[in-house]
Amino acid sequence: MTKTSRKTVLITGTSEGGIGDALAREFHRQGLFVIATARNLAKIQHLKDLGLEVLALDVVDHASIQDAVKSVETLTGGKLDILINNSGSDSEVDIAKKMFDVNVFALIEVTKAFAPLLIASKGKVVNIGSIAGIIPLPWAGYYDASKAAVNHLTRALRIELAPFGVDAINITAGVIKTKFFDNLNTPRLPANSLYAPAKDLIEPVMAGEGLKDAGIEPEVFATAVVKNALKSNSTKDLWVGGNTFIVWFASTFGWATIWDVIVPKLFKIAEVTKKIQAAGKSN
Repeated sequence: MTKTSRKTVLITGTSEGGIGDALAREFHRQGLFVIATARNLAKIQHLKDLGLEVLALDVVDHASIQDAVKSVETLTGGKLDILINNSGSDSEVDIAKKMFDVNVFALIEVTKAFAPLLIASKGKVVNIGSIAGIIPLPWAGYYDASKAAVNHLTRALRIELAPFGVDAINITAGVIKTKFFDNLNTPRLPANSLYAPAKDLIEPVMAGEGLKDAGIEPEVFATAVVKNALKSNSTKDLWVGGNTFIVWFASTFGWATIWDVIVPKLFKIAEVTKKIQAAGKSN
């Protein structure tokens, strides 16, 4: 049986080039015993080469989760100090059900599975939410809703886990320069979409146009998240990433429908409307 006296952290979704990858490397630099996971071990071989422990974990597969729990128990002697629920932040997700399976239901099952180890350590759960759960991004409603669920679930978990000495931290991630959009199939509107007349405006938005350059480097994001996680009194809701200040400010001090004013201007909804109306008149 392998045991370690170091603090332990397990991170889901650590494929190369993403948020989880950066978090794994930063925790490793800070001296923790890091268990990096992904569905495909080939995608995290680089972390193994750096000396990190790696495990295969498919967060939407119950058996895979249970196998990972047993492996972690063996590796750590039955404890886990920090669980980072990150899967989904850099994944290709095509449909609403799959998106909620990865971003929401998997988070619940993974947290539940590792709860006994976290309780043994009086540890922390860190969930990677998103400003997409705050601001209604057009043509990304399913993703927005799944991240809103993450934000709210984490706050509920914090209350529910408090009697056991386990903390829950929500990371409201802004724009990060990862391979998120590169990993997506080129977004296309359905041929029969009502928005087809304005696809030249909409499809670039679906592909992340205008967002990539607004992001921070994954290493900068990871440094802030890890520093907060390792504090004795962590910030419970941490905003990190590009565009977070404006979203925080508007959502904190704005009125209930402020996004109805801001979002249409950001995403050229007036131009979209004109193209759709023009197409309707010509038919």
